[in-house]
Amino acid sequence: MELKFHSVTITIYDREAAFHKVSTLLHDFAQYIQVRLGHPIPDKNVAVIFLILKMTTDDLGALTGRLGQLPEVNVKAYTLKI
Repeated sequence: MELKFHSVTITIYDREAAFHKVSTLLHDFAQYIQVRLGHPIPDKNVAVIFLILKMTTDDLGALTGRLGQLPEVNVKAYTLKI
């Protein structure tokens, strides 16, 4: 499979319940992460994480699928055409 660049936005709606789970998943896929930028919004108990990844579409599906199973998390992924 071909390695492609992808952008992923992860929105965590309950930081206390989900942040550790999301961090663990991202650690499992750390070798693919090119850029990671996080922005916590403490007064709303929300966090947004933006990623640029270099991986196959199968690996992207594995990551986003696992993130999407968390009820407190919303994930959007796009393959970059570069």
